[in-house]
Amino acid sequence: MPTFATSASATAGTDGAAKKTGLPDDCSVLMSPDDLGALFAQPVGTVVVNTIRGVPAPSVGRTERIACTYSNSDVRTGNALTKLVDVNIGRFTDENAARSQWQLNSDLERGGATSSDLTIGDATAVLVSRPTGTTLLVCYRLDTLTFVLPPEQGGGRPPQDVLVDLAKRMIPTLVATMPPVTTAPPADVPQPPATTASVARDTAAGARHR
Repeated sequence: MPTFATSASATAGTDGAAKKTGLPDDCSVLMSPDDLGALFAQPVGTVVVNTIRGVPAPSVGRTERIACTYSNSDVRTGNALTKLVDVNIGRFTDENAARSQWQLNSDLERGGATSSDLTIGDATAVLVSRPTGTTLLVCYRLDTLTFVLPPEQGGGRPPQDVLVDLAKRMIPTLVATMPPVTTAPPADVPQPPATTASVARDTAAGARHR
């Protein structure tokens, strides 16, 4: 399974300039409608995306949230017709806060459903299946991602394959929006005290040169 690059390498451009961090205001930055349409076997130009920016939730350490709804559309009017997939993304203050919220959400989703634990690269995930649809909940570093696939969507592919594919494509883009990983400078290493033998040698050497 692939691993995802750290934000330090993902945000570095060819000139080393820093990139803007934070979740995007437009979900098409994470995945364009046409790219998602290709995964769902939709004709080019027929998929639209709606973005809703949520509010922070300081009590659980969430700093940002966006909700993305991808739908196929009427090619004549551009109006959304049938929902293809929902993607909800939360950004948290630290990895512990993200994992705690992911664990809470996962436990709630598992109730009364069929579920299985997954790993997607070095991200943790759980797949929850119900007659009403399939949900994939993912936790990676500062982010939680929840993908909700309605029944009979996914272009004829198994729901797990579709949702895991989406996660693999979106996570690297999200990593590039995370704050850079910083490494604390090493602490000063204390020097051992001089031994008696070395002090004696230094004293003797000084005596010879007096």
